[in-house]
Amino acid sequence: MDTSNHTNQELLAELESLRHEVITLRQTNSDLEIAIETIAAHGDALVAELQESNQKLEIEISERLRMEASLQALLETTSSDKYDLQTMLELTVEHSDFLEKSLSQEVNNARAIAIVDGLTQIPNRRRLEEYIQQEWATMTRQKNSIAFLLCDVDYFKLYNDRYGHQAGDECLKRVAQAIAKSLSRSSDLAARYGGEEFAVVLPNTNAQGGIKIAEIIHSEVAKLEIPHLQSDINEYVTLSIGVSATVPSQTSSPYNFINNVDKALYQAKKQGRNCHVFKSYNASAKIQTNDLETK
Repeated sequence: MDTSNHTNQELLAELESLRHEVITLRQTNSDLEIAIETIAAHGDALVAELQESNQKLEIEISERLRMEASLQALLETTSSDKYDLQTMLELTVEHSDFLEKSLSQEVNNARAIAIVDGLTQIPNRRRLEEYIQQEWATMTRQKNSIAFLLCDVDYFKLYNDRYGHQAGDECLKRVAQAIAKSLSRSSDLAARYGGEEFAVVLPNTNAQGGIKIAEIIHSEVAKLEIPHLQSDINEYVTLSIGVSATVPSQTSSPYNFINNVDKALYQAKKQGRNCHVFKSYNASAKIQTNDLETK
């Protein structure tokens, strides 16, 4: 009897278990049916979403491939440039002496062109100003005298009117060379001051030395015998020259000194031209006196 009851209880338990399983299966079946219905209802949207995701993935893959190709090309270019730069560096090192010499020559040529008057081929106004500043400072330190001359071609406008500008240019060339020829020292400088005016810088030169150079310049220009039938004073081209000399001081300026020489040139023209006038200049006292010597 006890055994029979135990068996019945086991059967009841099994039946209860089977009942729960059936309920669970029915619930699962219901969920599946709902899922199937949902998929059926939204299938197009899901397919579209999957296609969109697939397209995005393909675009991303394509972009990554493009970037990889660009990076590879950049790497190849960089490697090539590195090789070219290395080759150029090796060539530069190998020929550095030649390149330095060539560059130095080009710089010197450019500087020479910049400080030479294109027409007369003697130093220009720029070089004149550089040089007189340099020598003014040197003479100040050494307490030595410096002389300066301004030369002007007499009646040059009339010369151009009569013979033409081409002949006028040739006249200036010949006068410039005559003035340069009058200087014997390497430290002396003849330059074109502007138009038909020329300037001469004479370091370590006193008043007597400056006047002597003016006389030589007159002589050299006279030897040229350049016809000038429009001149009121001579049948040939002549010069008027202003001369001055001084011992510079630390408080003095070469420009005031040059202005003093310009006044001497003006007096030479006023006195009849084809002559030179000396006008003294006291750089220390900044006082100009009017001691004149004429030819």
